[in-house]
Amino acid sequence: MTEVHKDDAVFFKSTGMVSATELAKLARLDHDRELTLVIAGLDSGGGAGLSADCQSVADAGSYALIATTALTVQSLKRVGTVKAVEPELFAETMDTLIEDFPNIAAVKVGLVTSQEILELILKYLEGPLKNAKVVWDPVLTATAGDFKSADLKGALPRILKVSTLFTPNLTEALELASWSEERFNRSGIRELASLFVNQGCAVLIKGGHAKDQVQSADFLKTAESEIVFTHDRRQGKGAHGGGCALSSFIAGSLAQGYALYDAVALAKSYVTCGILRPMISQEKERPPLGHHQDFLTPKTWPLVKDRAFPALRDEAFPSCNEDLGFYPVLDSSAWIERVLRLGVRTVQLRIKDPKRADLPDEIARSVELAKRYHARLFIDDHYQLAARFHAYGVHLGMEDLQTADLEFIAKSGLRLGVSTHGPCELFKALGLKPSYIALGHVFPTNTKAMPSKPQGLWKLKREIGLMRALHVPFTVIGGITLDNAPLLRKLGVLSAAAVSAVTKASDPEEAVFDYLRIFGSGGGI
Repeated sequence: MTEVHKDDAVFFKSTGMVSATELAKLARLDHDRELTLVIAGLDSGGGAGLSADCQSVADAGSYALIATTALTVQSLKRVGTVKAVEPELFAETMDTLIEDFPNIAAVKVGLVTSQEILELILKYLEGPLKNAKVVWDPVLTATAGDFKSADLKGALPRILKVSTLFTPNLTEALELASWSEERFNRSGIRELASLFVNQGCAVLIKGGHAKDQVQSADFLKTAESEIVFTHDRRQGKGAHGGGCALSSFIAGSLAQGYALYDAVALAKSYVTCGILRPMISQEKERPPLGHHQDFLTPKTWPLVKDRAFPALRDEAFPSCNEDLGFYPVLDSSAWIERVLRLGVRTVQLRIKDPKRADLPDEIARSVELAKRYHARLFIDDHYQLAARFHAYGVHLGMEDLQTADLEFIAKSGLRLGVSTHGPCELFKALGLKPSYIALGHVFPTNTKAMPSKPQGLWKLKREIGLMRALHVPFTVIGGITLDNAPLLRKLGVLSAAAVSAVTKASDPEEAVFDYLRIFGSGGGI
């Protein structure tokens, strides 16, 4: 049975795309939203703190629980009185939430003004909440005024050990590291970030406050990788509450099962959308950040720069028709011929062993067959041979792209397809301007071991909306069956790739006809 998140059911029922009877046949409704505990101060102006946190967590798909650390008198102009809650009240709140909601998946920590409450937070995160994902946003100052923060610097080693992600802005990172601007200019952000990572957790240093930069760049460093998320800096006053929204959206996304880099990528888009579309109009002051579920748009997705990944491209690869139709992925020219005879017009030859003696012959024969049937043939990995035999295109995965000669592929006139497994990889792929993108894996699959979790329809909806708005051709892949294919088609998916659905079917011809009835053979070449 196909698993569908509860939000998928609400979506399909509200749009009338799938009836309740169809859902009952096609899907087992999954659990409710995961829980995210927000530990932060209350902003009387509503633009930051718990008000912004709860909206951001909800927009990420999670459910927010709250533990208030302080009451603050704030507006868009200034910060007034800040009063920490009594430690006893905070402890009672935490004990009650932990007892009544034992499955807290993520925690966001924001403003902490009391040393006693800081100590309590650390004890809870070291104890009953030690298995939760923790996003710690070290609020030291606010644009409208200063807070009297607890001694985060003195507790920094413990904070970093219990955290999954630490999210200071550049000013806060320098203060917590005891760095001067002169040292930063000399040593750079990579060394600064390493100081935090070496003490226990990933760090996201936010660059929105660096006014002299043309782009707003956030630097994510983990023990394994470094990624920069950038947007062109927007003209204007920005928006109030961006830091709170970013960290809370990340926490809510982690609770919902997103990988860390995917959660950060989406949060960057979410905050950019909130800046472009603020909650209320304020002519003289920075308006409160907007909170929107439809945040992933052509204007908001970030450019993703990864040192292990090719540089962003100015020139696009040759285009494909946006409708690729049913897209079998096969391991021999014999299978290629078999499906082309049945009406398939987009197909991939995937032979993983580069040392196979008959590899050139298999590629050459498959290219000839594709030309005979006026079909789109993509060769997986072997782009030199694809160029030699004048194939329609090649398909590369994320690891293959790290070593591939993209200039050679482009000069050969080959179309390029790219595999992705979530928002961060999708944004990387878009920066290469490929001919099409494969979104995966959608459902559980036994075809190969996957390092990522299945996206499911609920997460896939965001990516589909962006791809359609950008008019970038795409296909979906991973666990596609005749049970779930109708759901994908009704969601607006025009192309689905399948591996074992054809080759392991009891009647391959009938299986191909069934998929062609759902997705068709695609548009012209």
